[in-house]
Amino acid sequence: DYQYRMRTRRSAEKMLEEYQTAAKILYVVIAIVGVPANIVAIVILSRGKIGLSTCTTRYLVAMAAADLLVVIIEVILFRLRYFYFSWTFLSIPPTCSVIAVLTYIATDCSVWFTIFFTFDRFVAISSQRLKRTYCTGKTASAVLTTAGILLCLKNVPRYFTLRPGVIIDNVPWGCFAMDTFFTDP
Repeated sequence: DYQYRMRTRRSAEKMLEEYQTAAKILYVVIAIVGVPANIVAIVILSRGKIGLSTCTTRYLVAMAAADLLVVIIEVILFRLRYFYFSWTFLSIPPTCSVIAVLTYIATDCSVWFTIFFTFDRFVAISSQRLKRTYCTGKTASAVLTTAGILLCLKNVPRYFTLRPGVIIDNVPWGCFAMDTFFTDP
């Protein structure tokens, strides 16, 4: 029984080590490809000489910018920090709480900007009458700005739901959700 538990534990540790190695490689590749690709997309789309409407261009630039923020905040500052910068100022509660909130904001913006762009394209394809009034650069700017502000406001309270993970030499490290986050209404 003891030997079986030890073999199982070693097997689980080996599997975790393999997973972490794969994650390290994957996150580095995502960072190396994602940052330049999104910057190039933003630059090309911002020039405006590619035959797209102002409305479409604004949505695509916003989506590329949100994706760039996801790569920088989620992948570089959050995921790669775990592997390469575990015990730095990025791991103290105020900093990691801000990173957590920014991660939620960037991810929400990325998702919702895609949904709004999809709706805009649906309107443009299915209703010529609505297309003239809805599918404009001014409407796209209003939708994106309003969504960005609302998503920031939605996620700011998350900052106050995190607590220090461990205390080492009277210094708090890490961020974990408070137990009340899961139980309070």
